[in-house]
Amino acid sequence: MSEDIGLFEAMHTQRAIRYFKSDPVPKEALDKILEAASKAPSGTNRQMWHFMIIQDDELRAKISEIYRRAGRQALPNLQWLQDVNPRILRSATHLVEHMDEAPVLLLACIEHGGSTNLTTGSSIYPAVQNILLAARALGLGSVLTTFHKQYEDEVHEILGIPDHVETAALLPIGYPADGVRYGPTRRKPIEEVTHWDGWA
Repeated sequence: MSEDIGLFEAMHTQRAIRYFKSDPVPKEALDKILEAASKAPSGTNRQMWHFMIIQDDELRAKISEIYRRAGRQALPNLQWLQDVNPRILRSATHLVEHMDEAPVLLLACIEHGGSTNLTTGSSIYPAVQNILLAARALGLGSVLTTFHKQYEDEVHEILGIPDHVETAALLPIGYPADGVRYGPTRRKPIEEVTHWDGWA
């Protein structure tokens, strides 16, 4: 397992990794990732999250097939990326067809009272970000995905998820494939996206 890196290095170099080696992920690393997730803030500190680790080959294949089916439906709507960033489109297409190659799938879930909205998400997505950063710090790759949500009911049935719980993100986790590297990332300059004391 790789040594931890600094927080800012993790934030500046963490990027979507969609190509994985088949090498197993040590339980010690998964424990660290889950511990990091559990340290995230949540609304009124209720911590209504649940994290499901899927390593069983048969279950990974079933969830990956759902992701493949959903992704094949969604990708035609992303063809505009071909002109803007073809690398992302190639990478996303690869993950749709090869999700099962990631040795670990992590489902981040959140309990709800019968309805979900953006505020509900605010109680799970900080934990998801911690998962991504912890994975990066440990030399692992991951990416936040949601295509599977088109078939939420099937995912619930396969994994026995109760009705009052919604899946919020499916994260493949593994060591990056040969030739796949972390950042630095390219982002818009903060001057373009920051507003001081008003929009103008």
